[in-house]
Amino acid sequence: MDFETIKLKKINRIGTITLNRPKVLNAFNEQLVWDLQEATRNLREDDDVRVVIITGAGKGFTAGADLTERTSTWTSTKDSLNRGFLPTFKNIIEMPKPVIGSINGPAAGIGAAIAMACDLRIMSDDAYILSVFSNIAIVPDGGLSWLLTRYLGYTKAFEYAIEAKKIMAEECIHFGIANKKVPLEDLESETIIWAERLAKRSPQSLSNTKKIMRNALEKSYLETYAEEAEIQNEIFGNEQNREAIKAFFEKREPNFD
Repeated sequence: MDFETIKLKKINRIGTITLNRPKVLNAFNEQLVWDLQEATRNLREDDDVRVVIITGAGKGFTAGADLTERTSTWTSTKDSLNRGFLPTFKNIIEMPKPVIGSINGPAAGIGAAIAMACDLRIMSDDAYILSVFSNIAIVPDGGLSWLLTRYLGYTKAFEYAIEAKKIMAEECIHFGIANKKVPLEDLESETIIWAERLAKRSPQSLSNTKKIMRNALEKSYLETYAEEAEIQNEIFGNEQNREAIKAFFEKREPNFD
């Protein structure tokens, strides 16, 4: 599948989306909004893909909205957020497989929200998350207010947002925003190694664990307990479960193909 502003490849059950407007630090014009929406939908629906990677071409993840774009079909900012970006966020969050954000430099504006909406993040040493909105007298969008507050707590999230302060990779590790931090030259290879390792694990375990833990942010302990019990009851004893148990006793890697 070819896109104007994105590279999409599928290798070894891993789907990789590369935002590809490097001359403008992968800033979002309208075409990139539509392309990312379609690419994430495609990977969401592809059962052969077990892990998804989102990254950026060139020197950064994305600078956020392209403020130089002069013409578009958006009727308002709200229209661009709801009709344009929201389906992408839903595709990432509801995708029944892990999504790794491979952050190679700045992830700013709504690009910060996209990076933080991913399930897992690996960052280069010089990468950072930036809620840049206050610099142009507007508020965070793309759900970034929700995401920052849950990771940082209200006080720090408010500070970083209103002062438009970079959250550097080292701080992202400290706050639990990032899982891993590596040298830039190792970022691509380390991301692939991680994705390949996850792709070998049980798809039903990954997808259902993601579903339960995403829901747990909005549910009580007892509601989460009940959801775990319901899903456990549905999958216990099925083909993947039997293969995993058999492999355990045979001291080999399970095969979920």
